[in-house]
Amino acid sequence: MRTLRAVLLIAAAAALLASLLLPRPAVFAPLALAGLVLFVVGAGSAAAEAFPFRRLPFACSAAAIPLGLLLLVRGPDLMPLAVSAAATAIQLAPVLRR
Repeated sequence: MRTLRAVLLIAAAAALLASLLLPRPAVFAPLALAGLVLFVVGAGSAAAEAFPFRRLPFACSAAAIPLGLLLLVRGPDLMPLAVSAAATAIQLAPVLRR
């Protein structure tokens, strides 16, 4: 389960860096890949955290699913930056709580 959260954190951080560093047309591919990873791995991680149920890791994994979909949609210019920053912060919450 830690491995899945590590993958989610890496994908969210990569999306954050891509949205900060890459110009608009070049950022679409990394954001789409990170969004797909957040959606698929987030669903698997949420299922893994459900049994035995751990509230904070489950909530953080479940939050990665809609954030991944938002990265796939690619809204206005600041939306991918905000979504990837939120995904990174959410994935850091269980780590910082320890």
